Amino acid sequence: MPKTKHLLAIALALSLPGMVVLIILITSGALPAGPGVIGIVVVVTAGATLVIRPLARLREISTRLESLIDQPPDQEADILPPDDFGPIGDVAANLFRLERNWGRDRRMLRDNLHAAQILFDALPDPLITLDAESRLVYANTAARELLEGRNGTGDLIGRNLSAVIRQPAIHDAVAEVLEGKPSRAIEFNFADRVDQFLEARVEPIQANTESVDGARVLILMHDVTALRRGEQLRADFVANVSHELRTPLTSLVGFFETLRSAARDDPDAQARFLDLMEDQSTRMTRIVNDLLSLSRIEMNEHTPPSDEVDLGQTIGTVADLLAPQAAAHDATIQLDMGNLDRPVVGQSDELTQLFQNLIENAIKYGGSGSIVRVEAEVQDDTVSVSVIDQGDGIPREHLPRLTERFYRVDTARSRELGGTGLGLAIVKHIANRHRGELSIQSQPGVGSTFTVTLQLATP
Repeated sequence: MPKTKHLLAIALALSLPGMVVLIILITSGALPAGPGVIGIVVVVTAGATLVIRPLARLREISTRLESLIDQPPDQEADILPPDDFGPIGDVAANLFRLERNWGRDRRMLRDNLHAAQILFDALPDPLITLDAESRLVYANTAARELLEGRNGTGDLIGRNLSAVIRQPAIHDAVAEVLEGKPSRAIEFNFADRVDQFLEARVEPIQANTESVDGARVLILMHDVTALRRGEQLRADFVANVSHELRTPLTSLVGFFETLRSAARDDPDAQARFLDLMEDQSTRMTRIVNDLLSLSRIEMNEHTPPSDEVDLGQTIGTVADLLAPQAAAHDATIQLDMGNLDRPVVGQSDELTQLFQNLIENAIKYGGSGSIVRVEAEVQDDTVSVSVIDQGDGIPREHLPRLTERFYRVDTARSRELGGTGLGLAIVKHIANRHRGELSIQSQPGVGSTFTVTLQLATP
């Protein structure tokens, strides 16, 4: 209907001079009314005929411009060269060139954006951008791996930063940058399960538009967990070694002095002291080895393993390795893997060390003639493996501290049995790295149960 109205209006405008002449002739009597009316119709029809094609072509140009305005960025333009001549043909030709250049620029922009996204996704460090309301506009692959699933979040895009990272320091830095202050560098840590330390660089993004949806802030994060953990481990290592090695070293010094003086000419005393020196040296070797093993596990604790491990076979191998030790203590190891037919997500050597420590403790503290039971129970996507001994049990007040370094319920008995005080600390940190759980239940006079829960691999 609008197109018809435009056509009639233009036709009347073009026919108006001729119509005025014919009307004057009719009113003056110079032209009969019948032929005059026919002449008016002919003039109007001729005017409409002259404007139909140009008007239709102009309408096509207008429609094409509207489609260019609404065209999605990733849609290719359907460009056809014009076949008109004259002024309208010139307009159509200019539109064709504009559309062709615009399509070329859009393709270049799309390709550049795609290349930039590939580059950002290849970065090992998490990178996110925020709009003026602190909502996430973009997150690279490393950021999605770090943040998705944390605090119950799923897809990151469109979420407010406070729902993804609950760290006041980074929110304050973003607020200051949005207010126009210069870039900020801060450090924060995630402590939901394993401490993870990150440095964040908060940079403003200069934009020529006031749109709220555009990116206004860039946050580049760098994981410094290994650096911070290394600093702490070095300090702990020095403190622990100086404390735990002082006693055997003092004993060795005393033995050396005795061998040089009172026992110099006593072969029996020399043999006895040499045996004691060997025991103390072996103890120091065990302490250093356990400290190095614990340090290595803690260095990688923030990075969960991704291999698949046959847990039944691993525990069976550990039982075979400890069979001579069990026989020496007149103990028996019984395995019941139940319906465990799926591998777990983990690292084979660390899981071997975990269950070796637990089963070895059960043998040592279970007593002569005891039975060490290892039982597995599968529930949904997890498996719980319990190591059950028949020892004296552990008083309730000691249970929360059992996994601390060098904590012993009975120091003299632990050292007599060759313990370093680090076995359960190693077990706890291996379980943490595997995103598993360690629980301890004990009843004096009955025995203890150490249960490790691990994640099963996806079928």
